[in-house]
Amino acid sequence: MSTEIPGKVAADVKCYFCGHVTGQIIGPQGGPLRIGNFVPRPGYKGPEIKPGMSLRCERCHGPVFLEETTVIAPAVEAKLRARQAARQQKAA
Repeated sequence: MSTEIPGKVAADVKCYFCGHVTGQIIGPQGGPLRIGNFVPRPGYKGPEIKPGMSLRCERCHGPVFLEETTVIAPAVEAKLRARQAARQQKAA
């Protein structure tokens, strides 16, 4: 019997109009990707994203779509958590 560690996936949030990548949405592999799991790109200058908000392009405010979904390795996930914690400390 093998125990499988559930993985995570990341999808780029890309603008339909200008092609700008605003960030990524990260979620469980095989599960839904939710706006609450949005991770902005480094240098993001758009509004703070909260559940229930409409996610738009930070550059032109155009509609966005999810592109290039990839599986995240556990080591990469740890780096993303550290980056997000540092960003939250900087904002506080």
